[in-house]
Amino acid sequence: MPTAHRPPSPSPPSPISSRQRRPDGINGVSGDDGQHLPSKRDNHLVDSEYSRKAKLLIALANDLTRLGGAQFDLDIPCLAFIGNQSAGKSSVVEAATGIGVPRESGTCTRCPMQCTMIRSSGAWSCRITLQFSYDSKGQDRVPPVAKFFCELSNPKDVEIWLKRAQAAILSPDADPDDFRDLTVDDLKALKTLPFSLNTIELLVRDPEGTDLCFVDLPGIIQHHTKDATLVPFIKNLVERHIKRKNTIIVVTIPMTDDIENQEAFRIAHRVDRKGLRTIGVGTKPDLLNPGSLSALDLWRGILEGPSSNLKHGYYCVKMPDDRTRKLGLSRVELAKQEEEFFASRDPWKSIDDKSRLGMKNFVDNMSKLLITLIEKNIPTIKRTVIQLLDQNLQEFEQLPPKPKVESPLPWITIRIIRFCKVLQGTIHGTINKDFIHQSQARYETFKAEITRTTPQLVAQHHNPAVNVLVGQITVDTVRDVIKSHMTWELPGYVHFDATKDLILRHVQHWKKPMIDCFEAICKATLALMTGLIKDEEHFGRFGELQGFVRGIVEEQRLRFQTETSTMLNKIFDLENSTPIYTANSAAYTSARTSWLNIVYQNQNPQLHSDAHKVMGDVHAYFQVAHMRFIDYVILSLEGEWHQKLVASLEERLIEAVSLAPKERLIYLLSEDKSIAAKREDLTQKVDQLTKIKERLVEYEKEASLTYNDDDE
Repeated sequence: MPTAHRPPSPSPPSPISSRQRRPDGINGVSGDDGQHLPSKRDNHLVDSEYSRKAKLLIALANDLTRLGGAQFDLDIPCLAFIGNQSAGKSSVVEAATGIGVPRESGTCTRCPMQCTMIRSSGAWSCRITLQFSYDSKGQDRVPPVAKFFCELSNPKDVEIWLKRAQAAILSPDADPDDFRDLTVDDLKALKTLPFSLNTIELLVRDPEGTDLCFVDLPGIIQHHTKDATLVPFIKNLVERHIKRKNTIIVVTIPMTDDIENQEAFRIAHRVDRKGLRTIGVGTKPDLLNPGSLSALDLWRGILEGPSSNLKHGYYCVKMPDDRTRKLGLSRVELAKQEEEFFASRDPWKSIDDKSRLGMKNFVDNMSKLLITLIEKNIPTIKRTVIQLLDQNLQEFEQLPPKPKVESPLPWITIRIIRFCKVLQGTIHGTINKDFIHQSQARYETFKAEITRTTPQLVAQHHNPAVNVLVGQITVDTVRDVIKSHMTWELPGYVHFDATKDLILRHVQHWKKPMIDCFEAICKATLALMTGLIKDEEHFGRFGELQGFVRGIVEEQRLRFQTETSTMLNKIFDLENSTPIYTANSAAYTSARTSWLNIVYQNQNPQLHSDAHKVMGDVHAYFQVAHMRFIDYVILSLEGEWHQKLVASLEERLIEAVSLAPKERLIYLLSEDKSIAAKREDLTQKVDQLTKIKERLVEYEKEASLTYNDDDE
């Protein structure tokens, strides 16, 4: 073990940290150092005051945990008992509480057990509660569900009831009430989950007990014959509980085992690398052979300090074996046996610091350490609760008010009209011109794509050594096409099929740009409508109504998208088939003449070759036809798609809601599920945090009354 300083024996915290010291000389005697030592009466007052404060603080920590403090990351101080399987952890827990805990072969603790011990002047009692803080997927359940299980008045009844409670926790789909009357044999026959994150909570009021709160975690296993995933599950469960900075980790280890090979210590080291909040408890010292001198010397060095690597050091406890347990000895008798063991056996009887030996010393010191930690952290916990409460209240206030509509039909109709008016104004450009500009930009892209399909005419003779570029039509190509369409024509006559062939070779490339443009415009229109539907001014607050409107919009979209697609295909088919025609003879003649003049430099038209004349026809027709095609496509998109879709949508929506029964309309106005879920979540969180805050205020009042009583 690495060498460190000698761990100090825990001492009781200052009885009341907020009060000033009592004036010197009151009910006390002076010591050699000039300080006044407390008299017996002062000791009684301090013990009484400390006992009351301890009871208040332990009860507070229990209530904060019960109210779900962990789900808000409130670091509530607590002890956590961990250890390898069969390390004697259950025996330590049993001795600390004075109650019997489940014992079977293998792992007997299969879920966390949160135990709060409060020293009480009344009769002994134990309340067992099932705390379901996690769902079946291991996610936080907000708020946690607490189920009262039983109230006991006899410590001997606790063990069987804990077994029943554990079976209920491990059977999340069953009613916990079904487990109340089960016998030990019934419980053994059950098929349950192997482990659970959910917790059994015990509140024990014991006139002979010590104020303490701790969680007992399942024993860590190295392998499992039936389900290997349980090994990491248990390790993660343990680490989940001990990772908080205010959790004191109590690691139990059989003194016959090698400390360095304890998985429990490895897990504790991962979350507490400096050993500031880890405490070791050596168990089963009676199993150390008197001849095992090296092991005895090692443990003596650990307990006395020089060999301890933990700030709060180690303790050694001697628990009764199974035979002694069956004798049913009282807590006092068991404590006496333990005391006699340490007083009579080497090396324990010669250890100077006896505060490290025995269960009573361990429990008393842990109680004092824990109470100091709770008192120290109350201001931080209170600040955190106030901040979280303010934050959640602000989020709650930002939610839209819960809808209350008595006449749904006119209310929905008004919203439909408003929605359609904004949609029409956006598409027409009377409300917002951004959408029109977006459409126009896409139309410009479409225009450019069609223009790029215009054939590139090369009037000169082509050099065979040079490849023809894509889209080019050379004069040699035209001659070949003319020749291919030649029949029994008269001299000087060129068959029109040659011109038609050359034109249609390039018109066929218009379809893809047309389809791409249509799809882009449809996508933009649908995005516009979706955004307007989600707008809170229209249907945004009502998820069901949104779905209803989206259904009608989708119905109309499919209808007009199909109709518009049919029209566009007709426009393309007209251009991509015969007749090849234009009535715009002026533009056609001008383009043809202009091209031929450029080729022949304005020479006599009688010199024009047949091939060049055909090329002039192709060029002129493309100049007229491609602009005509662009215009018709854009006009069809605006008229058949935008205008008709918008015009029919209002009529169809109003018709649909007017035919729906009132119950359906009321359902459509139910609040959006995500908003409703958030409202419920925030309501529950605010309720939980308010209760936690009220409990903290209640503690302050109780503590104030206690302190005032002491002053009097």
